[in-house]
Amino acid sequence: MIEEIIYENYGIHVEREEQIGRFPSFRSQNVLYIIIPLEKLEQEELVERLKMSEHLIQQGDRYVSSFIMAKHQSYISEADDQMFLLLGNNVLAKTRDLHLGRKLSKFHARARTIDYPIKQCSRIGNWKVLWEQRIDQLERIWRDTLQTHPNNQFEKYFVETFPYFMALGENAIQYVVDTEIDDNPGELDAGTVCYERFTSEAWGGTYCIKNPFDWIFDHGSRDISEWARQLYFSNPQTYQPGLRQFVNEYQSVQPLTSFYCRLLYARLIFPIHYFETIEGYYSNPSEARSLQLEDQIAAYTEKSADYEEFLRSFYEVVEIPVRQMNIPILTWL
Repeated sequence: MIEEIIYENYGIHVEREEQIGRFPSFRSQNVLYIIIPLEKLEQEELVERLKMSEHLIQQGDRYVSSFIMAKHQSYISEADDQMFLLLGNNVLAKTRDLHLGRKLSKFHARARTIDYPIKQCSRIGNWKVLWEQRIDQLERIWRDTLQTHPNNQFEKYFVETFPYFMALGENAIQYVVDTEIDDNPGELDAGTVCYERFTSEAWGGTYCIKNPFDWIFDHGSRDISEWARQLYFSNPQTYQPGLRQFVNEYQSVQPLTSFYCRLLYARLIFPIHYFETIEGYYSNPSEARSLQLEDQIAAYTEKSADYEEFLRSFYEVVEIPVRQMNIPILTWL
């Protein structure tokens, strides 16, 4: 059914399906098309994603997905009472991880020059508020669980460990507040296109695809910190050389400011990995997923001292001159 509608609306034959990322996709005449289902997306948000895509394509990024116009002169079509749009990529390069830090820095630099106001997709300047809301919501769940008594191992871990991770989150919020009071942002600190979670897989897979529906508009330090977090948890004993290389490559395009470094560090202090595990459990997952989340919370709990060591040595590992840049260190680490 969807194949007929795509041909009718776009004149594109669905030749074969592909497994690329989290959205349905297919190939036609050496172009990869991605089907984006539209549920509650606002018009303003769609326009912002379109503008970000167009800007980066104009700046020379060949791997950014472009919006495909239908024959009825709209990007949006309908199939089985479901609205959708099509993205297209006609440069299908095999993924290589070489110089990923430099590639990310260039991507951020290109996106910083966008002159269209990004509001719906923006998170820049909102970390403090968003983090406070997240902690408050989890604290309410924690208090409820405490009163009704935990009834399985996951909930026992949660009740025992949440106060520690909440304190870590509050430290991260304070670090952001102090940064905004004591430091001044530079040119590098302007908003740019980021990912919800930038990891080694973001541009990975079979091809390098930069999908506008994976993006948000934020401070570039978001992507470095989330990449670093994933690297650490994937390689807790051997992450140092890869992390140092990634940050050095990123700085080869433009050196980091003290403001940038401090936001990057604040994001690493904020234990998003732990909070997402709790949120995943209370969103009613399958039994198999619940057991996986139980293993995760156990691991984060047992290795909390190791993560503190990661934070303690972070600036030294990435060779950031904290004294010269007047960057504060957490004294309790």
